[in-house]
Amino acid sequence: MELTKYYYKAYGLSIGSEIPIPPLETSKVTTVDLTIKRRRLLESPPLGSTKVHRAGLNARFAQNSHNCLWLDWSPLVAFMAINGNELLVETTENDAELIALFTLSEALGLVLFQKNYFLLHGSAVQIGGQGIIFLGEPGAGKSTTVAAFAQKGVSVVSDDMVCIHINESGSPKLIPSFSQIKIWENSVVGLQLQKENLSLVREGTTKFSWHDSIVFEENPVPLKQIFVLTNPKDSVRLPGELPKSQVPVELISYFPLPDALLNGVALKDYFEKSVVLAQRVPVLKMNRPEDFAKLYEFVEHLKKCYQ
Repeated sequence: MELTKYYYKAYGLSIGSEIPIPPLETSKVTTVDLTIKRRRLLESPPLGSTKVHRAGLNARFAQNSHNCLWLDWSPLVAFMAINGNELLVETTENDAELIALFTLSEALGLVLFQKNYFLLHGSAVQIGGQGIIFLGEPGAGKSTTVAAFAQKGVSVVSDDMVCIHINESGSPKLIPSFSQIKIWENSVVGLQLQKENLSLVREGTTKFSWHDSIVFEENPVPLKQIFVLTNPKDSVRLPGELPKSQVPVELISYFPLPDALLNGVALKDYFEKSVVLAQRVPVLKMNRPEDFAKLYEFVEHLKKCYQ
């Protein structure tokens, strides 16, 4: 019996789902790349701890092969990704927004990983037909930076997780995620965004989702530049381009999924792709703009550089 009720697009995938997944907009699709089902999961191998943290919970992870991965946020929700084309969801929750919060993060990342995309914990925009990525530790200002660009009419490619496709010739392209930026209240105030145009995110009472009025890029974008944002109070003044030999080590620190995934062949593949990126894309470390006025100056500077 056909239970699929909802159809969406995200990360270049046509998705058929048995559960609603806000804030994705429904889409008309003829073929489905990924099916999301609400099911009781098969028993997993022993689950190990991870650094993956969401809504106050650290996920646990297990795998029995590259083609069957578990991510468990008990007691709220657990996922199993199979063969890069099926995502099973087990939960007793009926709050669609809460389930979507977990589904559209690392759970969907498992599927993208199985499809051999290169993933980074970061945010990205498109300026003049070129993709710009912002990386950094939690709180570095990645989403705030992207929100500032969005205010100036720049297209958003992704927030929170960046998906890169590297073709056979080594050319990297950003795969757009979905229309949403998640920002904390202090950034909402600093950017002078109207709260009535935003919605609260379940991760925290002071985190907001902005998705209704931003310009969202829908097509793959050639990757032009990567910025790594650091504390504005760092004694070393930046920006400065990283030597190509340092780029792979830098990028692997921003892998958004459980570290246990990067072993054996998968680790070799991730490292080789990072070497390709190092050869093709400049990676600059820079001090995060220390206030919102300087952030807007940075936005205008990059717009002039790439438009």
